Amino acid sequence: MESLSFIVEGEEDVRFLEDFIKFHFGTKISKNLFIIIQGKSETIKQSASLIQISSSKPNKNVVIFDADDHDYQSTLDNIRKAEAALELKFDHVFLFPDNQTKGNLESLLKSSVAKGNEGLFDCIENYATCKAALQLKKPRLIGEKEKIVIYHGSFEGSGSAQGTKREYLDSDIWDLNSPTLNPLKEFLRPFFQ
Repeated sequence: MESLSFIVEGEEDVRFLEDFIKFHFGTKISKNLFIIIQGKSETIKQSASLIQISSSKPNKNVVIFDADDHDYQSTLDNIRKAEAALELKFDHVFLFPDNQTKGNLESLLKSSVAKGNEGLFDCIENYATCKAALQLKKPRLIGEKEKIVIYHGSFEGSGSAQGTKREYLDSDIWDLNSPTLNPLKEFLRPFFQ
């Protein structure tokens, strides 16, 4: 395995990538390989010193972010602008969900649920619609992250549904062989051969 630093937006990305890499490449990776910038591409500046330290080593800096700016290309452009402005080195960039389209980790996860479980998201949407119709005071919005939490938490014995503790190796809940995950698998393959 090459010397790597994975630059990601948050702890949820780390948790998913740990299980994904273990599943596909049989490698348990250390949390020390991750630089977490705690946000989107525009917050790279806050972690620039950590990235610069990583760049001074013989590491490959691998950026894995959400493509959730205006579109895929604008997200990539923003990352490259930050790289140039801060004099950083990003050797490889992958943008969730598939390194081509707008999306995020949650859209990737939603497309990689175990076969037969897809209908659960219809129930979750119905719940969100019903809740919105009640016109509650100070309702908690049900965004994409919350929908994934509800989905994962819907299974007995699934463990914590919290993104930083979620287990993705349970094939009754997640399909890590889903074709939607192939772009990520192929992107990571050269680093783990």
